Amino acid sequence: MEAIDWNAPVTLTERDDSGSDLHYHFRKLRDGPLGKLVREVAAMPAGDRARLVLEMPGGKTLNVGEIIALAQREDLP
Repeated sequence: MEAIDWNAPVTLTERDDSGSDLHYHFRKLRDGPLGKLVREVAAMPAGDRARLVLEMPGGKTLNVGEIIALAQREDLP
């Protein structure tokens, strides 16, 4: 299992579907450590988290499926 820095700073954003088919707009909700925001998103009802994305340093993003997969890891603090 790959080690994860659960304290890495990430940004929780929400997709706004008012953009075009090729370009979505995102609204910043809050910043925090990866572990904390993964727990928050996983605890939300499915409908509330459907448009959420975690933005990580270096331009990587995690969609809801990836966030839920991280929430199921045994090493999540």
